Amino acid sequence: MDSFMGQPISRDPGQVKIAVLASRQDRSNLKPVLEILARLGIPSFALSIGPEWIDLAGQRIQALLGEASHLVLVANRHSFVDSWFSFAVGYATRLSGGLSLLRQDASWDPPAYLGGLPVLDDLDELEAFFRLKKSEWSRDESRDSARTKLLDRGIPCTTESFGECVAEGDSGDARLFLQAGFDPDSRNRHGVTMLCLAVRNRHLAVAEALLESGAAIDLKADDRGYTPLMDAVKYGPPEHVAFFLDRGADPNIESKDGQSALVIAVGRQDLMSARLLLEHGADPDIADKLGMSARSYSRLFKLPDFTSLFAEFPPIDPQ
Repeated sequence: MDSFMGQPISRDPGQVKIAVLASRQDRSNLKPVLEILARLGIPSFALSIGPEWIDLAGQRIQALLGEASHLVLVANRHSFVDSWFSFAVGYATRLSGGLSLLRQDASWDPPAYLGGLPVLDDLDELEAFFRLKKSEWSRDESRDSARTKLLDRGIPCTTESFGECVAEGDSGDARLFLQAGFDPDSRNRHGVTMLCLAVRNRHLAVAEALLESGAAIDLKADDRGYTPLMDAVKYGPPEHVAFFLDRGADPNIESKDGQSALVIAVGRQDLMSARLLLEHGADPDIADKLGMSARSYSRLFKLPDFTSLFAEFPPIDPQ
């Protein structure tokens, strides 16, 4: 084997490094591959392989390939009959990054035992493939790093622990759970979403982190069927209500009892939140399962400020 770009050394665990292998007659194909990988910022090295490789000791082969996390084989219809090619395919099964083929002849179909492997037909395809792989590797590295940090802090990587951090308002640890790959729409054992947990405990910074990670803003909790906006009306100050309305929360979703966020605001006699809801399209005439609406509750409980507020928003003409 002839090495390009220096001799490999022992690879650090988790480090990505690509070995590009080709037969000696295909040696000219190695340099452009290395140039693409260098442009992508992916460490790599190349080896051109001659017939004498079979006489190399195992330690020598390990010294040459031990740094690799992924192999790229420059392949053609003649390569797969070479002993080095079969050896490289087998060796790649031990690697975290696996194996891909850079096919020199688009009319050649690799043998069936190579089915399922990424087959790249030109340098443009190779660049697109490894651009995507780099993104995946970076995401995996970030996830593993976050899990390690949580475990080092004595925090189990479980959904229940995630919920505890959210309820306690620890936005730093909550972000670590999200970075570790936990679903922002996860629920605790009672079926309460992480976003609702954050809102019920008045932890707006945690709610913001969950929304930034893609949490569904209108997803209901299983216990009462409240959305995060409903919980904001029930538990939080008007600023929390405005936070969700400004981010597009639907003010007219109904709970299990058919109550809207506006009915909850009337029940709490929270005039400011009620105005915010109305200004964002809340319907004061949505009836709950008792047939009562926010407007009718304001009359029932003799709340003149609410009655006056609702007068500014007359019922919608059914025509």
